[in-house]
Amino acid sequence: MKLCYNLQTCMDSPLEKDLELCEKTGFDAVEINFVKARKYLQNHSMEQLEALLSSYSLKTATLNAIFEINFCDKKEWKRVTDEFHFACELSQACGSNKVIVLSNERNHLPKTVTEQEIETNTLETLSRLSALGNPDGIQIGFEPVGTMAVPNLEWAWSIIKKLNLPDVGLVIDDFNLYLWDLLSDVELIREIMPDKISIVHLNDAEKLPFAKLDQTHRCMPGDGRIDTVRYMQNVKDCGYDGYVSIEVLNPKIWSKGPEAVIPEAYAKGMAILQSIN
Repeated sequence: MKLCYNLQTCMDSPLEKDLELCEKTGFDAVEINFVKARKYLQNHSMEQLEALLSSYSLKTATLNAIFEINFCDKKEWKRVTDEFHFACELSQACGSNKVIVLSNERNHLPKTVTEQEIETNTLETLSRLSALGNPDGIQIGFEPVGTMAVPNLEWAWSIIKKLNLPDVGLVIDDFNLYLWDLLSDVELIREIMPDKISIVHLNDAEKLPFAKLDQTHRCMPGDGRIDTVRYMQNVKDCGYDGYVSIEVLNPKIWSKGPEAVIPEAYAKGMAILQSIN
């Protein structure tokens, strides 16, 4: 497995600085988020972005992310497809054909919505996005999150199997799965076909009461309450050998600056990878 850095781990730093430090530190790849890409493109062209990325040996693992893809009205579907078309354009410059998508937050859905309705709509939406991305060779990574409409790995994997499309896979993130059931289904990872895993995210959860945890309480792997070694052992045991990306969405960590955060992310991520059998 190769170590990757999600650029949201230090959200306030410029793209140029992130790339410079990631290569210097030893990362193999980066995940580029739309916000940081758009900020760069305010003063640069797609061609300049492509040239910048080509000047480093780093690969672009994924482009992320498109949120709230379920139960879209006409206006919301336009938002989703506009983001998707931007991702397709970005993929040409970045050399990555993987785009991460996520379902809606549960508290944004009507209380009367059923699991069957969620599943049916998710299958339909992923199928539509697959058709949109097919001409550009786009692959979709669907990411379950404990607070979202599709919250757990078992259900997400069932959806991917029912969909049975070669260009739609899973994004596995230990923090997001921890938000559902304290990662109690971690051994299910062994049952997932490795070629259906788009990318693996590695991070940790601050040592706070479970009810208080949200996305801003991520921390570096090994610093929190998740058994990250067991998590990554199951990832390895399923046969996955792709990118493992450090993704920490914590403003307190951002404030340290990229010169501190990027080497720390590499050291702590590598320590976890080296500790598994």
